[in-house]
Amino acid sequence: MREIDEELRAAVDPGSMVHFGTFEIGEGHPEHGPFRMICYIADHRGELIPSWEIAEKAWFRYADRARVSAVDELVFDALHEAGRLR
Repeated sequence: MREIDEELRAAVDPGSMVHFGTFEIGEGHPEHGPFRMICYIADHRGELIPSWEIAEKAWFRYADRARVSAVDELVFDALHEAGRLR
């Protein structure tokens, strides 16, 4: 919640937080494995405004999957399968 507030200037509603999944790429992966990303879904208040450490905000569709990192591809697949990313 602190990271979202710090990086996107929005307040996460802690009562709405739900673990969505844990995604990993293994050691020896060409994109600097091993790496684990723990993802949550939550409601937020406020407009998402990038802070000084975020270069830009962009919205991606499943068709943009090739533009993201290997671990993000796993997240995109899970979001797509759950009907949360078209």
